[in-house]
Amino acid sequence: MEHEIFIDGTVKKYSWSIRTGNEVVSQIREHPPAYLSGGKLDVKNTTESKFIALHVGIYWGLGVFIIKDYDTVNVMCTANEMYEILSHTGNTNNQIINDKIHFIEQLTNHRNLKINYQMTEQENNLATKQLSSEGDASTGKNSREYV
Repeated sequence: MEHEIFIDGTVKKYSWSIRTGNEVVSQIREHPPAYLSGGKLDVKNTTESKFIALHVGIYWGLGVFIIKDYDTVNVMCTANEMYEILSHTGNTNNQIINDKIHFIEQLTNHRNLKINYQMTEQENNLATKQLSSEGDASTGKNSREYV
């Protein structure tokens, strides 16, 4: 099966939307305080937040059985920097981003996922719409309805 994952984030919150065919499932989360991770996840910018959203979004999608082993996941990037880092044409010294890339690669290899990175326009980003309409009941803040 083929999925598209859209991601966005701020220094306070992050969101992801997974589109499979005509169905879209969206989630939003707040970043936990940095002290809970021993200071490792002290989110300083939106790029770090987006990489966290991608890692958590894929992990969550697998956990609630939306994404399954051997599926194709199209990561919809709205920032050139993120696209270049993910497609390995660019690099970064940012520890949070490098850790998230490592965990994403572990997940995709373990579950035999085919990952494609694609550029999309910001106005097409479903996760941005969810992040900006935080009070909207269509955006999930927990996973109970999926498991």
